Amino acid sequence: MKSLIVLATALVLPLSANPVAGEGSDLKPDPKAVFGSLDNGFNYIVYPNAEPPGQFSVRLHIAAGSLMENDNQRGLAHFLEHMVFNGSKNFTPDELIPKMQRLGIAFGAHANAYTSFDETVYMLDLPNLDKETVDLTFTVMRDFADGALLLKDEIDKERGVIISEKTSRDSVGYRMMLKQFEYLLPGSRLMQRVPIGTEEVIKGAPRERFTKFYSDFYTPSRMTFVVVGDFKAEEMEKRVRETFISMTNPEKAGKNPPNDSPPSGHGFRTEVFTDKEISSDDLTLYNIRPYTPKTDTEAERLSRLPLSLAHSILNRRFDVLSKKEGSPILGGGANRSVLFNQIEQGGLAVSPAENKWEAAILVMEQELRRALLHGFTKTEFDEAKARYINAAEQAVKRAPTRESAGLAMGFIGSIGKKSVFTTPETSLELAKKGLANLTPADCHKAFRGFWDTKDLSFVLTSRKAEEGTTDKLKKLYLESSKVEVTAPEQEVLAAFSYTDFGKAGTITKQNDVKDFEATQLILSNNIRVNFKQTDFAKNSISLSARFGSGQLTQPKDVPGMDRFASMVFQGGGLGKHSENELQRILAGKNVGVGFGIGEGDFSLGGRTTPEDLELQLQLMCAYLTDPGFRPEAERMFKMALPMIYKQLEHSMQGAMVKMGSQLYGGDDRFVFPPQEKALSYNTDQVKGWLLPQFKDSYLELTIVGDFDEEKLIPLLLKTFGALPERKESKPDYTERRRIYMPSSPGRELLNFDSKIPNAAAVAVWKIPATGDNIKRSRRFNILSSILSDRMREEIREKLGGSYSPRAGAAPSQVLDFGMMRAMAQVKPEETKKYGELMIKLAHIMSQKGVTQDELERSLKPLQSNLKESLRDNSYWLGSVLGASQEKPHVLNWARTRDSDYAAVTVEELNALAKEFLKKDNALLYELVPKESQKKE
Repeated sequence: MKSLIVLATALVLPLSANPVAGEGSDLKPDPKAVFGSLDNGFNYIVYPNAEPPGQFSVRLHIAAGSLMENDNQRGLAHFLEHMVFNGSKNFTPDELIPKMQRLGIAFGAHANAYTSFDETVYMLDLPNLDKETVDLTFTVMRDFADGALLLKDEIDKERGVIISEKTSRDSVGYRMMLKQFEYLLPGSRLMQRVPIGTEEVIKGAPRERFTKFYSDFYTPSRMTFVVVGDFKAEEMEKRVRETFISMTNPEKAGKNPPNDSPPSGHGFRTEVFTDKEISSDDLTLYNIRPYTPKTDTEAERLSRLPLSLAHSILNRRFDVLSKKEGSPILGGGANRSVLFNQIEQGGLAVSPAENKWEAAILVMEQELRRALLHGFTKTEFDEAKARYINAAEQAVKRAPTRESAGLAMGFIGSIGKKSVFTTPETSLELAKKGLANLTPADCHKAFRGFWDTKDLSFVLTSRKAEEGTTDKLKKLYLESSKVEVTAPEQEVLAAFSYTDFGKAGTITKQNDVKDFEATQLILSNNIRVNFKQTDFAKNSISLSARFGSGQLTQPKDVPGMDRFASMVFQGGGLGKHSENELQRILAGKNVGVGFGIGEGDFSLGGRTTPEDLELQLQLMCAYLTDPGFRPEAERMFKMALPMIYKQLEHSMQGAMVKMGSQLYGGDDRFVFPPQEKALSYNTDQVKGWLLPQFKDSYLELTIVGDFDEEKLIPLLLKTFGALPERKESKPDYTERRRIYMPSSPGRELLNFDSKIPNAAAVAVWKIPATGDNIKRSRRFNILSSILSDRMREEIREKLGGSYSPRAGAAPSQVLDFGMMRAMAQVKPEETKKYGELMIKLAHIMSQKGVTQDELERSLKPLQSNLKESLRDNSYWLGSVLGASQEKPHVLNWARTRDSDYAAVTVEELNALAKEFLKKDNALLYELVPKESQKKE
């Protein structure tokens, strides 16, 4: 069910590409949006938006995807998406990507595209509004629309890349999804038009089939151009019209395919799908019916609200049930979605514990029937209602600083759904109107109307099943339906218990970091505080409390204890409130705490709003002083272990885990333990490790966002300031920082048990830790970017060997080493070939160096990202202020960051490459499925 629901959110088949201006609807579109249509049928949406300043985003939506393909074109809609980058009217095949890079536009990060069953979308996010950038943007998008050359040689070179992408996306989960679609929608066009296509077409389709699809469906009447950014609408609209007005429609354009219709009248039916590589059992009840598209109106939106709340309540019930002792399920949930505007789908799924699918059926059936017969309590309804209205209220408050890229994708979504792009204020108004008189009985009625049907399909996916399991599935479900179910009990909502932490503290020292407009405090209990007020994310505040020394303090001989500890802590709630109770108490509030265990510290973090800031601080202090460590957390972790280990056994991820263990010299802190070892861990071990760190270790709290400093200080002093005294510094742990990486050169073959022919080559070079030399680490970043680009040109563009080869540098700031890695997902029989090629490319860099053009093409996109980061709370929280009192030098790192990157020279890069990227410094790992290895 998970796969089907994911698809349901993305695959919506528009019958035309008309801009969403509200035709036929009583809903008013966002008044800032300018909607227009040219005489040739080309549509556009122009939306001025000031965040981020001086930037803009464009999207070209084409109402055509794989469903429009003929039998001999299967996969060409997606193939075309690749080809428009490989030669067009204004750009030679090798010209476009370097040209974009020189303007600060990174391929992948800023320039990308996707193809679905019903649509193809091209995306550019531009770093500035300079004339050269704007000119390039409109030239590129016009070329994508009707200027692709589709050269035969380029098509042939790209075939291998598409096959590599097809292989890299293959998985057992994907194959199970396809099997379920075949069962649920037999004979549907959907199953015959999966966007990636067939190998036969990918490898052999002649150029004429490409040009046929391109001319049939890349027509102005199917296109909508979306542009959002920091510009004047009338100027941008003029540019859009000038660029696309000369496009023409063919005399005979391609037509939309006929609608699919799901089977009906089949009653209650069951099916089982098996594969030994499935990591866990899944049970899903499907309710699939034909769907007639409806005009997006106020009444239509309000009509969906009761069922949405009902599903939300049922999902919470499954969450609560999963944590009860003896529960046979790990979780569950219900969902309603629409597939490509012609099929309505309901899905109710549970994840059974290992070997517990039979018992899970009873839970699933009886909880569904309990909701059908008895409905929902007022407490449940009020919780769901509070979450819904809060989400709408927050959207309004954050609207002034919505980013252009997100808004552009919002318009793309509205085009696909044929919905009106309304303002957050309209959504809030509708939410209030819909909830004003809504009752639990209304939700019950909607739930019954949707789920009280005989046409249900019940599916089990499992590693293995005995003969007759399909009949057994039906028998167990029907027998369960005879068991009486009682109405849910009305719960009493408790008040939050952590509001008083003692006498408020005082400020003993204050330092204003004027150039960053930030403040540093030391409180009377030795807690350090850093804060910075920002205005680029309205009504949003990010917080992080970093304390102790993280994995540096992890006990020896307990590999994987950090993962276990994180789960036990996070799921253990508080001493006075279970996790389930906290969710009810905090419903409708914008608070939450995430726990992290890093190489050099522990962290408690979250995001909140000005009105909930005090509650967020109280919640963080509660977790610091009274973590619950409740038994259900350990129980849930151990119930999930079989699934985790099966996934590692049958996927490349398992080989990656083995590789990581070797690269870190077998250090317990970076080793995944045997399953039996993990099962032996207990909560007392976690408490023995964590509680001393929680009690009095060095702590630095950082707050960045949209707050009022005068209100913040008193809240800090009566929460964190009231906590017991903490240490003023951290131990050094010198010995625990040492990592003994394998000696180089070396080659290692790591296997995993899978029939999926998906393999990878990974090359690793040891590089120094950051230490106090941030300049060197920055240059390693540039060097790895240049290596990535050479890999793209050689492995992807020239040889077609891998879809997305890439490299990256990771010099540690805690441990005494770093790594540069290069990776390419390739055919199993080609791991050695491409692994040695990556090492060769790096070695050539060490001998012959890099060029000034390569430096500029890697540096410019990075500088675009650096500029964007200055208006990102997470940058100030994590990279600048978060440990600025423990490590004062990080402030100078931030001060010199942009100027230092701008000062990078070819000579500096060549010196690093010569020292560290020689072939004798490289380790090669080949991650290969066993079954593929047997065939070699």
